[in-house]
Amino acid sequence: MTAPTINGTRYPQPIEVLLPAARDLELPDGEVFPSRNRLMREFRIGAPKAGELLALLKTTPADATEAATPDPAPAPAAPEPAPPTEPDPTPAPEITPPEPAEQVTPVSRPDTPAPPAPARRLSRGERRAERMQEARDALMQGRTRRVQEWTAKAAEARQLRRLLMDPDVQAVRLMRQRARWTAMAWSALLFALAFTMVNVQRFAAGHAEPWSPTWLVAWLVDPAFSILLVGLLIARGQLSAVGRSVHERTVRKVEYGLLASTAAMNVMPALTEAYPGGLPEQVMQVLLHLLIPGLAFASALVITLVQDHFSAAIASLTDTE
Repeated sequence: MTAPTINGTRYPQPIEVLLPAARDLELPDGEVFPSRNRLMREFRIGAPKAGELLALLKTTPADATEAATPDPAPAPAAPEPAPPTEPDPTPAPEITPPEPAEQVTPVSRPDTPAPPAPARRLSRGERRAERMQEARDALMQGRTRRVQEWTAKAAEARQLRRLLMDPDVQAVRLMRQRARWTAMAWSALLFALAFTMVNVQRFAAGHAEPWSPTWLVAWLVDPAFSILLVGLLIARGQLSAVGRSVHERTVRKVEYGLLASTAAMNVMPALTEAYPGGLPEQVMQVLLHLLIPGLAFASALVITLVQDHFSAAIASLTDTE
């Protein structure tokens, strides 16, 4: 921090030199003397020296200051003897000690809210008493733990029900149920066709020798009928999924004819073969070989019907959006 240039030098000046410069400072209206902070800022001096300078400004008149201020004019070449001066009867001004430095406080806007005072930290006993009081208040108001748990469960159930009733969610659930139903119906149909394949091969092979060409080709008779039946059912199921149901009588007749042919070829060996148990065993075998084709017939009949109902339900949900 350097002092301002006074009398051609930047070194710290004595108070007697700074006093005229302090009197020459321009002051705002209504002020008689500059403030101590301004003296410190203008002349780069410390607080004690600024306080002493301000005290001299207030106690020393301007004329005395001008008289005491050294003349900055150059000295004459030959010094002349100074005339004897009479002692000044005016007493020397008393110098008051400098005031202590004021602590600068930040100036805030009038509309700025004051920061809240820090809360007193509660002791462990006070915190425990406060928790016990809150628990008693909750118990008196009926806010028990069980009530809070059931309230949370009710809120969760309300949200789940709202989501489950959404048309898109219901449509997806119906699509998944249709896929499960189709898988179960197809499993029953395929198991029934696999059972009938053995008796159909016996019927088609007749008395041919095992592993002969006729005996081997007889194994393809039942798959030939089953493949056409399965293909028709798959096509009807796919068309039903996109809202196009097939109800032509020709398709129905072909399906029923294939199932009836498979059932007849499956029952014939049981009718012509002699069983050790006699007629009762033969009747049981005939019934068994009729029931299994009946299972296949029932599966083929209801697969497409149920798929049509699933498709109609899904379409009704999507149309409401």
